[in-house]
Amino acid sequence: MPSSRRFVKDRLDTYYHEVSAIILSRQNPATGLIPASVAVTTHGDYRDAWIRDNVYSIMAAWGLALAYRRIDDDEGRAYELEHATIKCMRGILFAYMRQAHKVELFKNSQSVEHALHAKFNTATGDTVVGDREWGHLQIDATSLFLLSLAQMTAAGTLVIYTMDEVHFIQNLVFYIERAYRTPDYGIWERGNKMNHGTPELNSSSIGMVVAALQAINGLNLFGARGGPSSVIHVLPDEITRNYTTLHSALPRESNSKEVDAAVLAVISFPAFAVSDSKLITRTRNEIVKKLGGLHGFKRFLRDGHQTLLEDTTRLHYDPHELKIFEGIECEWPLFYTYMILDGLFREDGKQVQEYRDLLEPLLVESSTVTKFRQPEEYVDPHVASKIRNSQGGRASVSGRRSSVVRAPLNRPPTGTKLVPELYIVPRDKIAEEKSNHGSVKRIANENIPLVWAQSLYILGQLIQEDLLSPAELDPLGRRLLPFRPKQGSEVVVQIVLLAESPELQAKLASFGLETQTLDTCAPVTISPPSALRDAYLSLGENTKLGLSGRPKRPIGTLSTSKLYRCQGRMYAFLPHFMDKEEFYLVSDNNYLVSVLEQELAFVKNHWWYPGRPTLCVMLTREMLGGLKSSKDPSETQRWRYNHRDSKRNLLNFMMSLRSGMCGGVRVRVGRLSEMINSSCIESLDFLVSSVGETEDWHSVLKGEWHQPEIRKLQTETPNGAPTPTNEKPKPVRGRSLRRKSSGDMSSFISQSITKSPLKSPYYTEDPLSYEENFKLKEHIELLDKLELGPSVANKMNRDDASPMRGVSSNRAAARGGLGVLSGSNDVLEKSSHDGTRRSSYTFDINDMANLKSVMKKTSSQGLNDSNGQSNAQSPLAKISNGTTGWSKTNTPEDSKLGSQNGIPHEVLTLTLNDPTHIEAATELLDASSNIYDQIDLLHYLYSCCGLDYRVSHLGTIKSLLEEVYVKAMQMKEWSIVRQVAGLLKKMVNSLTINVADLLIRGKPVAIGFGNNEFFITNPLSPEALSELIYRHCASDVREAPLVQEILTYLGSMIRSQASMFDGIQRVRTYFFIIAMREEISRLKGCDEEEAVEFMMQLSPYEMKMLLNTVLSARDQTNTSADASIGLSTSYRWRNMQGQDAELDSKNVVKMATSGVALPSQIVISAQSAGFSAGNFAKISLARDSSSTPLPAIFGRGLNVAVIDPLDGAIIESASFDTHISAEESYELTKMIEWVDPGCIVIVVAKDDCTENLTPAAKIALESLGSAKIRDVGYRDSWCLIGEKGAEPGSMPEAHSPAKVGPTATISRTIDLVSRRKKVLASYPSNSQMKGLSSGAAANMMMPSNGRWLRRRKNDGALNRVPPEFYPKVWKVLSKCHGIIIGREFLPRDPTISEKTPEELNFALQVESYLDVIRDPAERQIAVECLMVVSRIADRNPEIQINAGPLDLMKIIRDAVSQFWIRWVGDQSALLSSSDLSFEKNERFARRLFFDLAQEGNEGTMAYLAKSSVRISFDVSWLGENSNVHDEEADDSLGANLKSRS
Repeated sequence: MPSSRRFVKDRLDTYYHEVSAIILSRQNPATGLIPASVAVTTHGDYRDAWIRDNVYSIMAAWGLALAYRRIDDDEGRAYELEHATIKCMRGILFAYMRQAHKVELFKNSQSVEHALHAKFNTATGDTVVGDREWGHLQIDATSLFLLSLAQMTAAGTLVIYTMDEVHFIQNLVFYIERAYRTPDYGIWERGNKMNHGTPELNSSSIGMVVAALQAINGLNLFGARGGPSSVIHVLPDEITRNYTTLHSALPRESNSKEVDAAVLAVISFPAFAVSDSKLITRTRNEIVKKLGGLHGFKRFLRDGHQTLLEDTTRLHYDPHELKIFEGIECEWPLFYTYMILDGLFREDGKQVQEYRDLLEPLLVESSTVTKFRQPEEYVDPHVASKIRNSQGGRASVSGRRSSVVRAPLNRPPTGTKLVPELYIVPRDKIAEEKSNHGSVKRIANENIPLVWAQSLYILGQLIQEDLLSPAELDPLGRRLLPFRPKQGSEVVVQIVLLAESPELQAKLASFGLETQTLDTCAPVTISPPSALRDAYLSLGENTKLGLSGRPKRPIGTLSTSKLYRCQGRMYAFLPHFMDKEEFYLVSDNNYLVSVLEQELAFVKNHWWYPGRPTLCVMLTREMLGGLKSSKDPSETQRWRYNHRDSKRNLLNFMMSLRSGMCGGVRVRVGRLSEMINSSCIESLDFLVSSVGETEDWHSVLKGEWHQPEIRKLQTETPNGAPTPTNEKPKPVRGRSLRRKSSGDMSSFISQSITKSPLKSPYYTEDPLSYEENFKLKEHIELLDKLELGPSVANKMNRDDASPMRGVSSNRAAARGGLGVLSGSNDVLEKSSHDGTRRSSYTFDINDMANLKSVMKKTSSQGLNDSNGQSNAQSPLAKISNGTTGWSKTNTPEDSKLGSQNGIPHEVLTLTLNDPTHIEAATELLDASSNIYDQIDLLHYLYSCCGLDYRVSHLGTIKSLLEEVYVKAMQMKEWSIVRQVAGLLKKMVNSLTINVADLLIRGKPVAIGFGNNEFFITNPLSPEALSELIYRHCASDVREAPLVQEILTYLGSMIRSQASMFDGIQRVRTYFFIIAMREEISRLKGCDEEEAVEFMMQLSPYEMKMLLNTVLSARDQTNTSADASIGLSTSYRWRNMQGQDAELDSKNVVKMATSGVALPSQIVISAQSAGFSAGNFAKISLARDSSSTPLPAIFGRGLNVAVIDPLDGAIIESASFDTHISAEESYELTKMIEWVDPGCIVIVVAKDDCTENLTPAAKIALESLGSAKIRDVGYRDSWCLIGEKGAEPGSMPEAHSPAKVGPTATISRTIDLVSRRKKVLASYPSNSQMKGLSSGAAANMMMPSNGRWLRRRKNDGALNRVPPEFYPKVWKVLSKCHGIIIGREFLPRDPTISEKTPEELNFALQVESYLDVIRDPAERQIAVECLMVVSRIADRNPEIQINAGPLDLMKIIRDAVSQFWIRWVGDQSALLSSSDLSFEKNERFARRLFFDLAQEGNEGTMAYLAKSSVRISFDVSWLGENSNVHDEEADDSLGANLKSRS
């Protein structure tokens, strides 16, 4: 191509005339706005100025101006075009700024009526349609304006002139930044494709938001001459949420549109919002495949817009109407211009040529357009109205006449190619087009040209002729986003460990952990995240425009991973998950560790910024010490279980960070001063010029700005909590050891926290006794019974006083007993949620009196009863519902003791909501020294009187519940903690964030079940979310806190491992709880009711790990895994020993992981090195030659791992520092006692293990087979591979003195197969099927040892489906009359006519339909059955499904029966039951069938295929061969059917 200046100028002049005639001639001289068209059609008046059309239209003028910059333009055309662009952009800006009040409302409400208008009067910039008369909420239009503004500013085309305009643009950022949670009407202005005006989350809108936020972040709107005040700020977490939402949704456009051509603008020019090149290609291919045509692209499937079958008298479509538009949707040449630009930016010449060839025949010569629409000039509105009325002009659809009239102007140059708006199928060709797509020549509509399309066409021409380069149109380099290095590949997260006080710092140093205090972090100030949030409140604030700045929204981890500079000072902010909150999750250190690990992974995966992320972690005494008295421990009773495990796990984790890796994330731990130079530093200097009243920004950024206001609030009495006249509020002295209980506990927390934003709320420098803070008597632990004397110990050893009785399954009834936490699914069918069912607590008054008598005697022997110590176990006998009262039966010993004390036997039953016994309950509460009784009594009083009722001298019920809440957290009584949290209606502070994280990744959330189930599709405010959860989870008082936990855990999991949610359409909390309950029931061998109680007693971390186990079960089907951490922790040997004692003797030794493939052998090796010999401990496991990593348990002392003897799973691992504490020896002893006989126990010493190793611990180790433990000396090396119950000296063991060196490596090979056979042989040969229905023997008889059953139960409970499942169901449904499950029927029509195969609404309908199957495993078999039917139909299109509905349950039952016949024949040698008929053993047969693998000749799909063909397909044409199909299976089925002659 000639490149002479003359030729270039001629070509530019040609395009200049085109742009002038087609675009600039239409630009209003007063406002600078451009009408979308000058057409007035049956579809509307296009003479108004659409924001989107204006931006796209002016792009050609701007691009041509950039092209003119290249040459020595002596005619001023570059200046003219550039300022025409500026005038248009400023015209949009002025129209927007006149609606500043809407921006202020919308950024807080995201309400449709508060949205900015998307079109304005071209001549005046006024609104043309009312707020509710049109779909104004089009976030993509506002985002496109901001994106173009950023690109133009970066190219030197300055649009913004004043600080008022800067502040408005900053508020537009706040306006769009929550697009991920804001359904809008989208680019086509109608929302849902039914045109009912229902907004949706649209990928095209969210993608444009991502591009706008990324482009404008950090941009100075005044260009090179601007200062810090004119810089636009976008918080990285807001970008990330939108970015994640977009990548999760693509290639889908919305719930009703499976794909939309508008997404082309997102994956390519102008947005370039997607960084994943594979996702870009996949989305582009989907659009081309499903929407491509010979005259352009369809907008979306079944789009009736401007088709000749559309009823133009109404805007909406009827339910069955969309089907008639299929195949005749209008095709838009506009999208060919996008494809050309996409090819030019990607340098894909083949694509460019392909779509130029397709577009060329569609262009219309300007000379052939006889009625070329002329532009319009502004005149007075009244004059325009008179002229139009006299000319017969048509009014706009909105009822408002346009205020412009036409004036003559030159036509475009001869030969100019014009792009029509769209092409329509002629009415007489509709039937032909429907029968043969693409066979009919379409005709262009009258809107020629579509200025938006013409502008993009001109840009493409300029680039292709090398008159303009992609880099000039994209100065910000967004086109290079897919080619950047992989996200997170080189990110190193810097971690600064902080101690809240010098004393804690010294204590941590003694453990080898180096930290900093706040004072030693200078010159950087450490602040809470709320301080950064408060600072951003002034960003964009403008009183003249009525704009308040950034809404008070939480600050995410990415934002707090930066350092900030303001007025020469540096600030670092703690992450939000370390912030203080009232919910109980933060009291579990193990949970905090897991959250920190996930947040590190999140930061790594979403860090795009210069410098390294820097995370400041504050360690407090609350984390590492918990509540403890100022008195000597020997003088007062311990709380309950010490914090050894939780504290050590936290310390070990922090010390492990020094290794440089944490869960696959590269980390660097060091001093903050050493990390400043490599950190990402953000400027907050915009605060200096803020218009706010606050001048001391240093106080704001330190977190002290809100202190005076809070101190004022502290002097006020809480509403509804009257303070008695004889009690005066006590001043807070420093930090308090205990929460105040004389008033509202939350008030005390507030006082403690707000004293310093970074102080721990549970401590004070002043020693306070228990009595001064807590009003209820303290709970005495079973662990302390020996210290209380023999009389108390004997009473506590009674059978009815087991440690688990307080959390036994009987307690469930007192909480309602309904819903997911009930013992059986059957209860759900009989229960209602009207709250009429009441529960009862039964107390034995005789027992209470006896306990008082015992405590008096014990007190005389040295126990001080004034502190409130009492028997560790409850007089609570049993909880029952109000209709079937049940009371404890006293033993003869009880009666004898009662008669000796002269106390008659009396039982008191307290029924919830029955105020008859309030006085008696109050007396019992005052006398009770058992936390289980205390919460039950408070629950009763709460149900009768409410939270503000004052209980005698103890305080309000609310304050007493807060007291029990604190105690239960420290005692790790998580079931009680959840019960109190439910009564107080506590909420997780970060719940809204976590719910939003699920929603933005396309996972709607459901709360409740059945008719009470409520679906959350858009993020809600904390208040609305709280009300929703507590309203729909009212069947059990613990359910609402548990649901919050689950949503919090799922939110954190989906941020770090989104792949775990593959195949799950919606997060339905009810079914997640069902899956967790089933997992516990499987592992513990207990019924559903007991499984619920086990689950409620799990700590937050254990609950999270249980949930993780359930979600990842699919990936463990064919791999070996270890016992669930959620069910096997260091607390297990304390908390579950009472339950374990009740197990059947035959099931004492059972497989820990029956849901995974069983290895045949395991090889264990161990080696130990004391302090002087290398100071290490090594344990290695190999299952069938496959190495198994062991959790990082290796600390000083004795490191223990417990291995299941049947499947080689790691049941437990823990470390006991027997060097530092005799209490560690006690814990070791308890753990060994807990271990089942026959379990393999590996014990390896590190550093020193003998300093405080007690005789009892040595005896326990000898019970594992040790013969050398008594010879081990100080810092000796010693290891053992033992077995519970082995004789001393019979197990591999090694000992080496301290100065000699490490021990030799010992090893042991264990034949797991022979051990499993021995268990099977223990069953009599004549065992009936009932004896094989549970336990280890049954699991080993399962076809896949339970692993497929486990997977199906989990996947079924989570509603997980295979890829492409719903489109395949759509095809099956289209070939039959419907699908039937029991009495439920899914009809073909109108389902198929309303919804497309990949439409999300169809998927949700099918998912809800499958809910009728109550057994999760059977539900998953139904999914497989549908896949089988689809596979048969696809491979054999010539065969038809029988007339009538497809009966899934009939197919499944037939398949199970066929399997049973074959299985009984194979097991005849083992089984000798008299009746092995399918009808008598159907339940066991189903269990076996559900454990079959999917594929293979003996897989479920093979049986389902044979049954499907036999029952549901018409194979009568096979003739003589019709009986042969009974022998065919799955994959071979299609080939055999096709081979007929």
